[in-house]
Amino acid sequence: IFTVVGWCLIAAVIICLLIFTCVSRCLSPVSFLQLKFWKIYLEEEQKILKGQATEHATELAKENVKCFFERLPPRQLNTPSIKEWQQISSLYTFNPNDQYYSLLHKYVNRKKDSDSIKSSEGDAMIPALGFVDSSGITNTFQL
Repeated sequence: IFTVVGWCLIAAVIICLLIFTCVSRCLSPVSFLQLKFWKIYLEEEQKILKGQATEHATELAKENVKCFFERLPPRQLNTPSIKEWQQISSLYTFNPNDQYYSLLHKYVNRKKDSDSIKSSEGDAMIPALGFVDSSGITNTFQL
């Protein structure tokens, strides 16, 4: 009898998750094709970011090793500041007035007079956009 109750509980949880997913996607202000484009954009952005980060880290490491052995002062490499890394690493919020596909996209297109890309009026967390802050983006150790 406990087995039947257990299976019923598992089935109920799966059905609830399915209903929640369907309702959140139906209520999303983003169309199916736009959502598909968004996912492709984020995958490509992550691939390019990983490549550029690898290149930059390799160049920085070579420079540091060279300076260590040759006892020279290091040349200045243009690495983003901690503040810049933090701004593109927080949770993404959707704003129907501003069409940005990631925090990096929002950061690059920010207005120069404002240094911050903090949430603005109209921003919202939408369950259908959960892939934006998914494990591929938040696990920085995989970069």
